[in-house]
Amino acid sequence: MAKPVAHIGTRSWWDGRVKTRCGRTIPDSDRVWFPTLSGYTICPACAAARRGR
Repeated sequence: MAKPVAHIGTRSWWDGRVKTRCGRTIPDSDRVWFPTLSGYTICPACAAARRGR
């Protein structure tokens, strides 16, 4: 079974949408504070954007 994926992004103060570093817009999501400890994997595209690649 595949692990759930956690995205890196910023949440809008106005409507709660999350704009991820990989370019997705998630309507409303729960925040995961420690994704690797919670069993999540970091989105590869978000991780690459974070490193500037």
